Amino acid sequence: MSDSLFDRYGRPALAVVILVMATLSVFSGYLRFEDQGVAALADSTVSLYIALLVLWGLFREGFDTFRFRVLLYLGLIFWGTVDFLLGTDTTFSMVILIGGSLLLARAAYQYAQRQRKPVYDR
Repeated sequence: MSDSLFDRYGRPALAVVILVMATLSVFSGYLRFEDQGVAALADSTVSLYIALLVLWGLFREGFDTFRFRVLLYLGLIFWGTVDFLLGTDTTFSMVILIGGSLLLARAAYQYAQRQRKPVYDR
């Protein structure tokens, strides 16, 4: 059994950092909603979605699965769309929207290619 230094110390440290960042994201979404009211509901919902998705990937699913990547790309698309619809769009939000759309299209293409292969080649 090979137990690397990263497996022993790196993964738990990374999990703690991800947990702290997700907690801060949820807390900032709550404060934004409390401060701005319903106007911040969409932005807070996107922050909550991404934070919960990352926590789900950390503790349950894993970050290298097709389902996690598709849900993350959808989160990027939702984030860019919300910024665009609320009028707070910047170059960064447009890059997120376009990038998320391209990544989702790439994932769909790869999935379609995998499904066309015979079962013994997958």
